[in-house]
Amino acid sequence: MTFKNFSYLFPGYPIFCIISALLSIIPIPSHYRAGNIAIIAIGLWSFGGNVIAATNTIVWHGNLRNPHPVWGDISQAYFSVMNFGLSSATLHVQYTLWRVARNRKLWMTPRQRRWQKFWAYFFGYGVPILFVVLHYIVQGHRYNVVEDLGPTPTTYLTTMSFAIYYIWDPIFCIIAFVFAILTFITCRRYQKEVTNMFNLSKKHSANEYRRLFLLTGVLVFIHFPFTFWVVVVNAVKYDVDPWISWDDTHFDYMRIEYWSRSVVESIDGMAAGWSVSYWAVGLTGYFYFLCYGTGSESLRQYKQAISYVLRHLGFKSKPSTTTITAGVEASVDKVDTKGWSMPFFARRQKQDTGVLSSVGQTGTTTLVPPEGLGDKHTSEDLKGDSAEKLPHNQDQDQDA
Repeated sequence: MTFKNFSYLFPGYPIFCIISALLSIIPIPSHYRAGNIAIIAIGLWSFGGNVIAATNTIVWHGNLRNPHPVWGDISQAYFSVMNFGLSSATLHVQYTLWRVARNRKLWMTPRQRRWQKFWAYFFGYGVPILFVVLHYIVQGHRYNVVEDLGPTPTTYLTTMSFAIYYIWDPIFCIIAFVFAILTFITCRRYQKEVTNMFNLSKKHSANEYRRLFLLTGVLVFIHFPFTFWVVVVNAVKYDVDPWISWDDTHFDYMRIEYWSRSVVESIDGMAAGWSVSYWAVGLTGYFYFLCYGTGSESLRQYKQAISYVLRHLGFKSKPSTTTITAGVEASVDKVDTKGWSMPFFARRQKQDTGVLSSVGQTGTTTLVPPEGLGDKHTSEDLKGDSAEKLPHNQDQDQDA
């Protein structure tokens, strides 16, 4: 194994990326039910990047074949804008947190909700798609096939490349960091009002908000040095040509270049620099799960999913406060909502003597919370004559 090329990546790196991809999709169902569009976008960008990276490092390990050129186009386009997808979606989440602190309210009108969905989709998916087009302007040829890595994006380094492509990723991170600072200042200035806002909510807690704010800020803080490093390396280490024309940049555009291990070894610092980029892709899933997949609401839904699977495998839990008399349920004062406990599992009998009924609740959604803060409010969350002022006799939901 040598670190002068990328042969060392196999098989450890594909396994690392597969685990990262799985961790990326685990939190998505809970955030889908909560309507957190930007947070879902972060997970999907991480999932796609890890799947492509794992696939390429397996298929192209020790060879330079190009059996499916279309896959090469997909790979290079995805990797050319993945960073923008992560940074722009994180920017929208941080902006939403600042807006909640500024307005000191957890709900929006239907019109505000529609606009917020539009901007969430725009920053989560529209901005990266826009940069696919911008990258094509400065894309010198179709793509490169690097031994052990597979298809990689290519950018013709000109002054135009920095103006319309490279510089915007760190700019998104800087803007998100500014919103993080503004959120912190606003929460400190109106600490009493913000605390009271969460005390009146049955669906959200101040701890949930602080945790989302801190972890999103950390994500920005980690992502910014990497993107800034990419800009500096491309500007300092390599020759930057002046922009001449479209024809000059796209001369012989359809060619595909093949870089063997010997070519990689001949370029000073290439293996080290690209290794940082590829391992950063693998780390995104782990950071995403730690940031958005370990909250109380997510953990509760993981438990429900495990309970569902185990129930269909023939296991049952011990009810906490259910009394069975003569094969019929006599009283159900409270169903054990904590779900299933592993030490108390027993194989389900073929014939049950008791008949248990399911208890559910329904509600009508009237006011909805901003994206990024969890479940939607129901009609029980907000009562009173005025939607601008919440009553002072509701308890804080500890499971928000």
